[in-house]
Amino acid sequence: MLAVVALVAATGVLWARRDMLTPRDATWYRAVGSQQLVRTFAVERRLVGLLRPHSWAVAAGLAATLGATLVGLAQPWPTKILVDDVLGTQQLFGLSRSAALAVTVLLTMTLFVLSGALGLLQTKLMFGLSQRLIRDLRARLFGHMTRLSLRFHDERGTGDAVYRVTTDTYAVQSVLHEGLAPFVAAVLALVGTMVVMVRLDPVFALLSLVSVPAAALTARRFRTRINSASLAVHERESDVYSHAQQAFVGIRTVQAFGREGHEVKRFLARAEASRRAMMRLVTDQTVFGLLVDFVLALGLALVTWVAARRALSGQLTAGEVLVLIAYAGAIYGPVSSLTTLTADLASAAAGAQRVFEVLDEPQVAQRRGARAPSRLARGEVHFDEVTFGYSEDHRVLHGVTFDAGPDELVALVGPTGAGKSTIVSLLLRLYDTNGGRILVDGVDVRDLPLGWLRNQISLVPQDPVLFPISVRENIRYGRLDATDRAVEHAARLANIYDELVAEPRGLDTPVGDRGVTLSGGQRQRVAIARAFVRDAPIVVLDEPTSALDAATEALVLEALDRLMADRTGLVIAHRLATVHRAHQV
Repeated sequence: MLAVVALVAATGVLWARRDMLTPRDATWYRAVGSQQLVRTFAVERRLVGLLRPHSWAVAAGLAATLGATLVGLAQPWPTKILVDDVLGTQQLFGLSRSAALAVTVLLTMTLFVLSGALGLLQTKLMFGLSQRLIRDLRARLFGHMTRLSLRFHDERGTGDAVYRVTTDTYAVQSVLHEGLAPFVAAVLALVGTMVVMVRLDPVFALLSLVSVPAAALTARRFRTRINSASLAVHERESDVYSHAQQAFVGIRTVQAFGREGHEVKRFLARAEASRRAMMRLVTDQTVFGLLVDFVLALGLALVTWVAARRALSGQLTAGEVLVLIAYAGAIYGPVSSLTTLTADLASAAAGAQRVFEVLDEPQVAQRRGARAPSRLARGEVHFDEVTFGYSEDHRVLHGVTFDAGPDELVALVGPTGAGKSTIVSLLLRLYDTNGGRILVDGVDVRDLPLGWLRNQISLVPQDPVLFPISVRENIRYGRLDATDRAVEHAARLANIYDELVAEPRGLDTPVGDRGVTLSGGQRQRVAIARAFVRDAPIVVLDEPTSALDAATEALVLEALDRLMADRTGLVIAHRLATVHRAHQV
């Protein structure tokens, strides 16, 4: 009675802690929870679908699980032999008590070793499989994200994208370790135990199942709640990750303006939201586990009481009572596992849902039958009444029309927000137009393979992105198969070679994160060298001299003149030194 009172009291306390949620959170949970059940089943089906290419590994893991289950079914019998044949009055195959004791000990040790070996094999097989699946899913998700429109990345942010690739993909491991393998083991154990119990005593077998429906109903009620709470945890954790990533990327600005305390407060607010979401999840999981265990404990108590009464009336031996109680407990173990799996799979499905949500985002599409020309582009660019907006109510371009051809430089000049950089993004098909056409060599860019189109264009951005690798590899990024000689020639043409070879490691000098170890002018010239290596017929320059001093600007302009020779050029510029070189403005 005291145990029951304590359990009810603990459950009430945990349930009362739900008031940790803010009203906004509570509203969000109710709105999301009503839609989650169908989504959870769909996500779980897709997760299981990932296993199909690895059917042999799955079969091997399940075979090990079957072996471990069969060994587990045999484990109560040494206890019966000990009680009835060693300590009691029965004889095991006519053996002496000492011989029966030796058999009991040997059988116990054998079953223990077999159980451990098969468990180890099953864990190794399933863990290895889950790691391969995580690797493949991460690569697939990362590759898909790199091909999505910039509109997707603008809306989601870098931190959220990284969190989905690095953390949400672990849902696969959860499905295997906390889903498939335990599910199969529980089903096998349940079926095997019921078969044995029916053969031993059919009445006891039915009696053992009395509490199972109540446990199943509890699992059904909590499934949606736990999935909604898990999804909230992933969302709030993604917010924490995103804020930290943004703050560290802009750490110079944070420190320069003395905003460390401000950023800590913003971070703490997100961390607190994550804590509340996690506490809700843990509360739901704990209450669910307590209720299931309580229901199953009542069933086990009933079986124990009936078995003991029958033993007292002489219908069962002490050893048989122990075996029946052990098997009744063995039934409740799998039932508890199956109901708990409901919560575990619901949690895993929340992360997987975020992964599949991104995989279902359409990539930048090309029209059916798009074919790559067998040669490089001539460089004839034509914008025909192009209209574009980042949203339906915010148009940036309205009927833009112009032409650019080989050995011609077209300057795009205008105030901030006029759409200059947007024109460049549309040419590269980082976005698609809302109206009008963009033609390259007379062909609509949507009728050209995306890879071929972008290979015809070299981009020199206003703020070049350099990766934390050597200068040489940053230049080679323009064409991965470029030789060292080609890279060095490009560096000379970009007026950066002499400065770099003066460094102890020359072109192999690491540039640091985002090129922090180089000056602005050096970064700009490395980007120009990258464009030289690419050797594309169309060159796009996005304010290439906007933040340079006069001496560095002269070096950059000299390099740009070499780069633009015999190529089609589009330049976004405000400075007269760049604009006066243009054939059209």
